[in-house]
Amino acid sequence: MPDIGKLLWPRSVAVVGASSDTNGLRGRILQIMRGHPFAGPIYPVSRSETEVQGLKAYRSVDDLPAHTDLAVLIIPAKFVPQELERCGQAGIQAATILSSGFAEEPGGMGAALQNEVHAIARRHDMAVSGPNGEGFANTAAALCPTFSPVMEAGKIPLLPAGGRGQVAVISQSGGMGFAFFDSGRPKNLSFRYIVTTGNEACLETFDFVDYMLDEGKTDVFLLLVEDVKTPETFERVAAKALRAGKPLIVSKLGQSQAGSRAVASHTAARAGSPATYRAMFERYGVIESSDPQEMVDIAAGFLAFGSRLPAGKRVGICTSSGGGGAWLADACVAAGLEVPELDVATRAQIDVHLPPYGTSQNPVDVTAQAVHQLGYAEFARLVAGSSAVDGVIVVITGRYPRLLVDDREPLQKLARETAKPIFLWSYTQPAEACISLLSEAGYALFTDMSNCARTMRAMADYRSVRERLMRG
Repeated sequence: MPDIGKLLWPRSVAVVGASSDTNGLRGRILQIMRGHPFAGPIYPVSRSETEVQGLKAYRSVDDLPAHTDLAVLIIPAKFVPQELERCGQAGIQAATILSSGFAEEPGGMGAALQNEVHAIARRHDMAVSGPNGEGFANTAAALCPTFSPVMEAGKIPLLPAGGRGQVAVISQSGGMGFAFFDSGRPKNLSFRYIVTTGNEACLETFDFVDYMLDEGKTDVFLLLVEDVKTPETFERVAAKALRAGKPLIVSKLGQSQAGSRAVASHTAARAGSPATYRAMFERYGVIESSDPQEMVDIAAGFLAFGSRLPAGKRVGICTSSGGGGAWLADACVAAGLEVPELDVATRAQIDVHLPPYGTSQNPVDVTAQAVHQLGYAEFARLVAGSSAVDGVIVVITGRYPRLLVDDREPLQKLARETAKPIFLWSYTQPAEACISLLSEAGYALFTDMSNCARTMRAMADYRSVRERLMRG
């Protein structure tokens, strides 16, 4: 296996095909890269320009002034093999190929070019991602060799302040890969890598997972796959991830006839049998999802309470909205969870704080009046103490920050001390202050009740499969 570290952690980068035209993809790549404080030199390589976006340009990688670790190739497909060969001879040990026009093209010419890329990479022991990808991002290194508009420097930094664990995205689809980052950063999730693999002529999805598991910095993986080219690699790496307690949350595309056609034309992938994939995933505790927002929410749940997974599927619901609690209860049952009545002792502890129109049965309708008096944290603590539940979901309104601000210290203390996962679902759109406060306290905040319930179920199932593996 070539050194993937040279690809993801280069000390210097050459952009082959760089352009001054920032309206085109070749110019956007360099513009996005320069918008972030990557520490190493970036060398534009261009046969037509002597200066690109204020940087001196070089006609060939042979002319670069110093050894370079990574080449970013955005040139016509027919020139990629010869340029990759030139990179190999120059000692460049890694490349990401953003060019299209390979095996996804009809006819044999594109497939032949892709075979050449594979042979050259193997001959020079190069770590090569793509072709037909959208590059990658390493947020810790502030390196974003991609033309995705999601990675343009803007108001939201690449990494949130603090953070409670890191996510890696590995996706055969470039656009959808970066869409995970676009959805997750406003929720204060910390993304370490976004890697788009395209046609996977050389490096495959689970090669990257393997590297990141060994690195030990990634806690949750979001994977968008069109096919698994090497089942043996999948099985070895999936078992490794399960043993390490690093969940793989996967969407497998091409499960319908129309979807199979789409992935074949997109990355030349062979969709395979849905039943076969499902059996593979279930064996290794891979969490399958068909919705990108749900995948991000599941990742958030694991980041918050991955070390305190629910021991079963029984959930306690604590709410200041009677209707919200009932609706969430239905969503929990639909997700395969149980909503049992709380034990007598716990109910007695809760009842002393409730007005006559509240109830402690489960869902626990504490009413808005009691929440204003006692706060969300204390009611969540009481429900979590019941032997009848394995996890708790608190129904809140995140629109109004004052309640949560007043409850900040008890919420922080509860997050530190609870042995059971505690989620919060906001039935109103949460204010940014609430998102930040709860993230810093260590909670996952959901705005979709079905995703919230599905996350609790996925975490319970994951614990069960992992315990079975560890016993065996």
